[in-house]
Amino acid sequence: MKIVSSLDNRYVKLAASLKQKKHRDDENMFLVEGKRSVAEAQHKSELLTALFLEEGLQDYELDYSMYSDVFLVSAKIMRHICSTETPQGIAAIIKKPAWSWLDVTNDGGIFVLLDRISDPGNIGSILRSCWALGVNGVLMTKGSADPFNPKVVRSTMGALLNVPVFGNVSDDQLDELYGQGYLFIGTDQNAEETYYYHKYPRKSVIIFGSEATGASSELKSRCDRLIKIPMNLSVDSLNVAAACAIIIAEVAKQRDERTRLALNQ
Repeated sequence: MKIVSSLDNRYVKLAASLKQKKHRDDENMFLVEGKRSVAEAQHKSELLTALFLEEGLQDYELDYSMYSDVFLVSAKIMRHICSTETPQGIAAIIKKPAWSWLDVTNDGGIFVLLDRISDPGNIGSILRSCWALGVNGVLMTKGSADPFNPKVVRSTMGALLNVPVFGNVSDDQLDELYGQGYLFIGTDQNAEETYYYHKYPRKSVIIFGSEATGASSELKSRCDRLIKIPMNLSVDSLNVAAACAIIIAEVAKQRDERTRLALNQ
């Protein structure tokens, strides 16, 4: 463990810079804050880079040997590194996981496509739900919030390391999925089909649009089907993260039913 007392330390400067998307992209790294997030990250030891512990608060029962560099820093430096107003006294630099588009999509599965979802809180909730309910991957169009935004990371650290996430998905990539036999399913409150009456095949892409305007007309034109969540008519709309959780829970239910039927045959 190394004691660091200067804001000019190169690792301190690197950690602080990761609050900005440009530097996260350039370095292909991001920062995690708090005991729970750091503990979850340790399940992916190959991604661990540097650990920062605040003086007097370093007894976290974590395996420090998993990091190539461990630094003991002052409360002032910890506040400089972290994006939260009251840091928990522990933070780590983590490499972004490298997911292979071909390996992930060639195996089939259920994918969630987020079109211009701009709220980091919604992104975090959606990723957590996708991890919990067995979604195979999350695709994001240009204009969506950065999944490695500190607010997203704090709410869904485990999901980022366990669910493949592909940002800035191109039309060519979507064409590729369509050519592989994926069914494109759009969500639209004006659709005729209710989500729980629809059968979700093993290869499905379920599209959720922006909080303000929904999915783009270009994406809707790709859809093989449109589905809706029936709601009380006095309710104007449903939060996109809640809508995603409701629908993918139904997908998980149908998947489990198919598995049980296959085992009983």
